[in-house]
Amino acid sequence: LFNILKSFCTGWQISVVVCNLGGKNKEQITKTIEQALPYAKMHVFRESEGLVGITLCRDLQAQVALLAGTGSIAIAPVENQAVICGGWGANIGDKGSGYHIGLQAISDALEQLDGTAPMSELAKQITGLSSSPGILCAEEYCDLRDEVRNRMKPFDRAHIASYAKTVSACAAHKDPHALELFRQAGLDLADLVLRAAAKTGHPLKRVVVTGGMVHAKQFWQEAFETHLQEKHQIEQVIYLPDGINDALYTLAKKMM
Repeated sequence: LFNILKSFCTGWQISVVVCNLGGKNKEQITKTIEQALPYAKMHVFRESEGLVGITLCRDLQAQVALLAGTGSIAIAPVENQAVICGGWGANIGDKGSGYHIGLQAISDALEQLDGTAPMSELAKQITGLSSSPGILCAEEYCDLRDEVRNRMKPFDRAHIASYAKTVSACAAHKDPHALELFRQAGLDLADLVLRAAAKTGHPLKRVVVTGGMVHAKQFWQEAFETHLQEKHQIEQVIYLPDGINDALYTLAKKMM
């Protein structure tokens, strides 16, 4: 990061830096920026602190901002404070996110591999097998299971989330398992927004959604918006793939 930031300074004077973090290493990143750009005004914050979502809401007159990418988090400004729901992280939260879709896709594929029914195209893509194995000796089963597991590694958050692209590709070909995963993701994301809205105590009229999941919204948008409309009279849902960058730009301009 230090080397990248220093490279920006060739022929330019950097006066303002705004940094949005998905992780917890705020102190480390702050020190690195200070070393690379000692004369710049600086604001480093964690995404879960809500500043990006609050900025998007205020810029677009929305009551709730939904950040839906590898993870999922809903943010709603309330006067000088905020409501934040979700964002608990991999394995224990992030319903409706790319990570959660990828994890569900893997789990579903392995259940199909253990079953006797024909495998979906999604399960075939994930496991690398075209059908469930029949009766094998124990050693053969061990080798097959190891092969499937090795194909899916590494089991880290980013790689698991990358399977959401596989689900999207299969959904584009009308794979029913892939379409159902996205439909459920739409419901999960709507529930996240509704929880945030309920805490504010205000009517929900406009929602802004940003993050990588927006690129696949054609598969979950209907379920998402229908579920929201069951509770509120939604006037508009705004989808911005790069809303985080838009908010960072707004914040940077205010610091100049």
